[in-house]
Amino acid sequence: MRWWIVIVWLLSGQAWAANVLVIQSYHSGYAWDAAYTKGLKEGINAQHQLHFFEMDTKRIPAREYSAAADRAFQAYQQLKPDLVVLGDDNALYYLLPKLYNEPISIVFLGINSNPRELLDEYSGVAQVTGILEQPLFVKNMAEIGRLLPKEKRRVLVLFDSGNTSKIALDYMQDQHKLIKENLGIEVDIRSIKSEQEWKHAVEYANQEGFGAIVVGLYQTLVNIDGLHAAPENIVSWTNEHSQLPLFGFWDFSIGKGKAAGGVVLFGLEQGEMAAELVTRILDKQELAKYIPIQINRQGRGVYQPEEFARWGLTPPKDWTPIDE
Repeated sequence: MRWWIVIVWLLSGQAWAANVLVIQSYHSGYAWDAAYTKGLKEGINAQHQLHFFEMDTKRIPAREYSAAADRAFQAYQQLKPDLVVLGDDNALYYLLPKLYNEPISIVFLGINSNPRELLDEYSGVAQVTGILEQPLFVKNMAEIGRLLPKEKRRVLVLFDSGNTSKIALDYMQDQHKLIKENLGIEVDIRSIKSEQEWKHAVEYANQEGFGAIVVGLYQTLVNIDGLHAAPENIVSWTNEHSQLPLFGFWDFSIGKGKAAGGVVLFGLEQGEMAAELVTRILDKQELAKYIPIQINRQGRGVYQPEEFARWGLTPPKDWTPIDE
């Protein structure tokens, strides 16, 4: 009798195996993607098969985004997965209009803006839930303000001009007045297109009276020839030439030869949270439409000791040192 139980158990295990398509807005070599895909791989039951498609929108021009979305949808049609994970804003905004009437569950992650309007517009057969990602702007400014002398509480925040940056900037602008009135910190937020403009902003920040620079996103900057500028070169140049301490909103921007610290979001955490939703849908048979959309957890303060020492800064007691 026992062998019948074993056979039934094996067959039931096979029956629950699912194909999961992860559509990445960016590419696997991008630190954020590498981190959240690690979280997905570690958190999703190994019996489920993960497939990945890269839209590569950090490195291709915006005019090619629609074509990248078409290729992603072709990958979906060929695979016919049971569940789709949409990583970051471009994947959601370009793929939901193509997927909303498909008989699937969708889990998004890394979404900076409120997707409610988009979800209402494209409400169909597909069941959708996911994880929001919002830069810890106010919390970061409060912590940076504590580290700076009162006469230097003026912060320059630099972003590239990509779609994710535009969404993040809108979110931050809404809190600009609150930061000035409640924290006494003057913040200048800039959206930058080119490597040359970025370098100019960094080189003249001290002369313009700023006390610190926050490195936001810099992955879509282009060089003088209009070609994609290597992100690792941007952040290392910024570290080398800045006359002011550097801070960041995301974990990939913090480290030796990068920004000194910040209250940051972690791609790994986004992947882990999304994996929890996938598990509830595939393994616990919960309906995605009944799972509330969640927001990223509170983030963590981290700092690179050598970079902090370079600027003569004393890290807050609750910040964690990193060696990288």
